[in-house]
Amino acid sequence: MRISAYLMALALLAPVVAVHAQESETATYKVDFTIRDTGDAGGKAGRKYTLMVNRNVKSSFKIGNRVPIATGASSTGVAANTQFTYIDVGLNIDCLVAERGPKIAMHADLDVSTAVMPEKTSAVPNPTISSIRLNIDTTVDPSKPTVIASFDDPVTGRKFDVEVAISKI
Repeated sequence: MRISAYLMALALLAPVVAVHAQESETATYKVDFTIRDTGDAGGKAGRKYTLMVNRNVKSSFKIGNRVPIATGASSTGVAANTQFTYIDVGLNIDCLVAERGPKIAMHADLDVSTAVMPEKTSAVPNPTISSIRLNIDTTVDPSKPTVIASFDDPVTGRKFDVEVAISKI
């Protein structure tokens, strides 16, 4: 009798254990960002950046250069002794995804920066840093490319679109 009661309890708990195991396993998503420069004929196809992201875990993507900025000279006044600070420019993406019913919720921080070098006749030899920062919270349909941001660059006047496609792996 005890064995049959034990087996019955086990049969009742099996679906609960299976559901809990599915919830605790880590889901992985492929997140494709496409950034299009619609003001440039060559940029209309866009640049594509892909991240593999685990559910509820922030992932980061960083690509770019370090630009030297002259911050001071030594007391000798010799150009070779000039002191520099380096600034990172390029593309930084921080991304977090989670399931929300049939859709996928995403939080993304994007930072796109470039260094604009001064003309040789400029009295200031350091570049100007142009930066665009986006903080996005949205929900998208899985595997469906969706424009999540569209903006005009106030420095160049060019129009940019940011598209994302997220698919569960």
